[in-house]
Amino acid sequence: MIKKFNYLIVLFCSLNIFINAQVKDVKEKHNLLHVVGSDIGSFYNNGIKVFTAPIYFQSKDWIVTGSVVSATAISFLIDKKERTFWAANQNKTLNNISSVGHVYGGIQNAVIFGAALYAGGLIFDEPVIRKTGRNLGEALFYAGVTTLTLKTIFGRSRPFTNDGPYHFKFFQTDFAHTSFPSGDITVAFTVSSVLARTLDNTYATVILYSLAGTTFIQRMYVDDHWLSDSILGAAIGYFIGNTVVNLDKTESNSDAGNKISIVPDFYNKGLGVEFLYSF
Repeated sequence: MIKKFNYLIVLFCSLNIFINAQVKDVKEKHNLLHVVGSDIGSFYNNGIKVFTAPIYFQSKDWIVTGSVVSATAISFLIDKKERTFWAANQNKTLNNISSVGHVYGGIQNAVIFGAALYAGGLIFDEPVIRKTGRNLGEALFYAGVTTLTLKTIFGRSRPFTNDGPYHFKFFQTDFAHTSFPSGDITVAFTVSSVLARTLDNTYATVILYSLAGTTFIQRMYVDDHWLSDSILGAAIGYFIGNTVVNLDKTESNSDAGNKISIVPDFYNKGLGVEFLYSF
C-alpha cells in the first residue's frame, strides 16, 4: 500500500512538473509573440508620425528644413569643382578610406546588423538591444523610401555619365540616372544617428559619424555622386534616424494619440491575432 502511495506521489509530482513546464512554454511563446506584435505596431505608428511630420512643423523645424535645402542648392554651384578635386586626388590613403565607406554605407550590411540586434535582443530578453535593432530597421525603411522616391522623381544623372550636374530626366529607375540624393550616404548616416542617439556617448558619437563621413567621401571619390547628392542624403539619414529614436524614447512616457497595436493571443483552436486601436 505504501509503495502504491509513493508511486502515486512520484507520478503526481512528475505530472505537475510536466504541466508547469508546458504552461511556462506557452506563456513564453505568448510573451514573445506579444513583443513582436507590439514592435510591428510601433513600426506602423512611427511611420505615420515620420511621414506626416511636416504637417506639424513649427518655426524652428522650417528653419532647419530651409537650411538643408539652401545648403543643397548652394552645393550645386560647386558640384563640378568638387568632382574635379576628387579626380585629381586619387591616392592610397583615400582608397583605404573609400573601402571603409563602401562597407559602412552598404544597405545589406546595415539590414543584417539591425536584424542581428533585434533577434539577439529578442532571444536573450534584452529590450534595449531589441529596440535598437527595431529602431534601426524602422529608420532604414523610412529613410530608404524617402531617398528612393526622390531618386526616381528627379532622375538626376550621375557624375560618371558626363551629362553635367544640371541634367535631370524625371521619373527614372536606372542606376545612371538616380543620383539625387545618395542612397549609401543615407544608409550610413541613418545607422550612425540611431546608434549615436541610443548610446548617447561623446566618443561613440565621434566614431560613428566619422564612419559615416567615410561613406560621404567614398561616394564622391568613386565618381558616383555629386556633393549636393551627398549633403541631402546625409540630412535625410541624420534627421530620420534621430526622429525614430526620439519617438521610441517618448513612447513609454505617453499614451496619448491614436495608436494601432497588433497583439497575438491564444484561443481554443490555436493562435489568433488582435488588432487594437487606441485613442
